[in-house]
Amino acid sequence: MLARASRELRAAPEPGWPAVERRVIAAVRATPRSGWPVTVVDPRPGRNPGRIQVSDLVVRAHLARVLRAVPDVKLADVSVSVEDTELQAVRIEVSALYGTDLAVLADHVRTQALAVIRDVVGDATDVDVDVAITDVHR
Repeated sequence: MLARASRELRAAPEPGWPAVERRVIAAVRATPRSGWPVTVVDPRPGRNPGRIQVSDLVVRAHLARVLRAVPDVKLADVSVSVEDTELQAVRIEVSALYGTDLAVLADHVRTQALAVIRDVVGDATDVDVDVAITDVHR
């Protein structure tokens, strides 16, 4: 009986939901988020050296933007590990197109990720990039 009632409630349209949904999504997007500081290599160090840092959210956002454009891949998650403001590791979870050579695809995703890390942070030498193919899709 409870299962039937649940089905009925799910099937019933909620009046005004599209307007509520838009407001909720806008509020979530407008909510400030903090992140962990990641030290960046100064691309043009001058005579007055300083320290440049970006949020790990910047690193993750750039990775997500680039990886979403990789053919045959659906990005599931990007997580980073930061220790003492140094980027230590990046874990990327993706779904791959069915029939794709997974080893080649993982290498391509890793190469793209390392390019983004070099672009954003300046050095990717000691950053471990782990690519996990957690699903396949058609």
